[in-house]
Amino acid sequence: MKSKIGITILLLLLASVVQGEEAATYKIGDVVVTEKKKEEVTFSPEKITIDVDAYQTAGSSNFIEDIIKDQPILDYRGASDLIPGGVTTRDNTLWMRGFTSYRFVTAIDGSNIQKTGGRNSYIVDYSLLPSFLFEKVEILPGSHSALYPGKSIGGVVNMVTRTPERYDTLKPIVKTSTGYKSYGTYSLTTSVQGGVEDFIYDAGYQKYATDGYLRNSAVDMESVFGRVGYILPSDGYITFTFTNTNANREIPVKNDPSLGDYDNGYPEVTTSSFYQWQNPEFDETAASYRLNYNQKTPIGLWDLNMYYSEENREREYFARNASAIVYDASWEAKWHQQGGKIQDTIEFSDSHVSTFGAELEQCFDRFDGPSYSTPDKKRTEVLSGFAQHRWTIIPGLTLTAGLRYEHVDAWIDNLSVSTGDLLITGESRWIERSWNGWLPKSFLTYELDSLAPGLRDTAVSMGISRIWRAPLNFGEFNPRQIPTGAWLEAEHGLGYDLILSRRVVNDIQLKVDYSYYEINDYIAWNWDYAEYTPSSSNPVTPGLEYKDYCINLDKVIRHGIEVQLSGHIMDDLSFYLGYAYQTFDSKGGEPAGEAELDDFAKNRVNAGLRYQLFKNTQLLLDYKYQDEQVVNKGEEVTPGVWEFNKIAIDAYHIFDLACEQNLFKNWGMFKDGVIKFYISNLFDNDYENLSGYPATDRTYGVTLSFNL
Repeated sequence: MKSKIGITILLLLLASVVQGEEAATYKIGDVVVTEKKKEEVTFSPEKITIDVDAYQTAGSSNFIEDIIKDQPILDYRGASDLIPGGVTTRDNTLWMRGFTSYRFVTAIDGSNIQKTGGRNSYIVDYSLLPSFLFEKVEILPGSHSALYPGKSIGGVVNMVTRTPERYDTLKPIVKTSTGYKSYGTYSLTTSVQGGVEDFIYDAGYQKYATDGYLRNSAVDMESVFGRVGYILPSDGYITFTFTNTNANREIPVKNDPSLGDYDNGYPEVTTSSFYQWQNPEFDETAASYRLNYNQKTPIGLWDLNMYYSEENREREYFARNASAIVYDASWEAKWHQQGGKIQDTIEFSDSHVSTFGAELEQCFDRFDGPSYSTPDKKRTEVLSGFAQHRWTIIPGLTLTAGLRYEHVDAWIDNLSVSTGDLLITGESRWIERSWNGWLPKSFLTYELDSLAPGLRDTAVSMGISRIWRAPLNFGEFNPRQIPTGAWLEAEHGLGYDLILSRRVVNDIQLKVDYSYYEINDYIAWNWDYAEYTPSSSNPVTPGLEYKDYCINLDKVIRHGIEVQLSGHIMDDLSFYLGYAYQTFDSKGGEPAGEAELDDFAKNRVNAGLRYQLFKNTQLLLDYKYQDEQVVNKGEEVTPGVWEFNKIAIDAYHIFDLACEQNLFKNWGMFKDGVIKFYISNLFDNDYENLSGYPATDRTYGVTLSFNL
């Protein structure tokens, strides 16, 4: 018995000195042992890795966007911090390096999340991704991995689900957290993990609701999750996962003092395209099914990921026709996606590792409006093959080189929804376009430790890769139901990243990434300047209709810098600091280039302090700065009629403060009880978010979490 206790204590002591983990001390009788604490964020030249369970923020973290939006490479553009996933019809809530979801990849277990976007640019709804589903998030800057699609120009956000593991007992692990915040904001998340011998199971439930800060901005949503799996020999596994979400989200409306229905109980809003009498909202149901297989074999580590998902979004609102008669203008868009990815990783030696694979993506959509509808139709299909090899040339010098091939098919609707005529004369109802491209990738890292003592824990890296992207999304090849994809070519060019990584002192880590992009045939909306849009006053040569409604810009140059610095100033005081700078320049002189490329802030800062005030008490302070910018906002106010606004957004500084208290380690049947009190927008600054709405004022919240 004594030998077993001694071995256990020795293992715990060894675990406490594992690199990248802090230690917390506990006393067992007369013996002091150490429990390791995971790092929240770790850096490598190729990627940033966030541990979802360990990550701390001065607020709540119900959804995956709450965790990743603090990274300087990502730009949060939500309509309100109380509305997960956003409700605007054009864009997603996260951009990467100044790019929308058109030009960066969001993936689950390496498989791209992709839909056509229906009648908009809404590719990824982050409210469908509760944080409890995932073990970690990997953020890869730039387009230097052959394992991901060509749209990864800005980079990749890969969310990794929890790896199945065997359990020593039949008793499941139950985790629960709940919270309440100003404006009637409530959240509840509970999950169950367990197993029987080699069989494992997981289940989860999440509820989120808020009355909203703005007029007509309430949210009510629920998500359920389930997974079953079997652990195979050689620690492989096979799992089947199901998720379902139901969400009701109101759309903020005008609250203008000049209008007769002004309500002084809400902030003033003039930039919304809707009025209160229209009762606008977005309701959504979504479901996804995933099969994962992972197994070591004599010919490598095989990984298979197959999925099917569907989303049904109903935009409900009223409108007035030319006779001032109010009618129901609601419409419904349905998407479903399916695909799979298979890859084999072969480790020939410590110096040579190769990965080979193939991927298939298919996207379908259907639209039903008050006056017309489109059939359920396959709109895009992408077939890809890839190979990548990691070679340690000499100790400290590593090259990762790869090649990816993509073939893209798109089916473009050429039918006028108002007249039933073909929009481009001489073309069929469905115009099929195909694009294909080869994408060589490379990433070289040189660790400088051996050159001089002063260069210990220092590395420089360079990524040079070809950029290639076909117009895969509805907002590009069929915006406002116009068949622009008939005229568009694929984007192509080169992307460069130059990265310096260094341990400055103790555990303080520095990473500086300079990126340069040269993108030819950059796709941009051009409807404000189009000359080939037919009308009674603008006859167009048959067959050339809408030729310049959406165009390829000649060339776009982007420069960017991201700086990340984090670590401990003292044993009880840690910090993080992130800075991002970016600028775009259209070299072709097209007016659309100026409008397309000014929709971002050049400078952004994210920073935070974590102070261990007492043994079980921690203070958290987060800071965000964003300089001024101009945004282009579009909303469909009646079917087929869009309203566009160019909105100037002032610079702003925001502070969030929290106090986190560990209540107990073990208390009867309860374990790991933690309560957090927090204040968002501590100094009650007035500022606008990326939709031009007044951002939420000072709010107060509390969260409580515990395990069983």
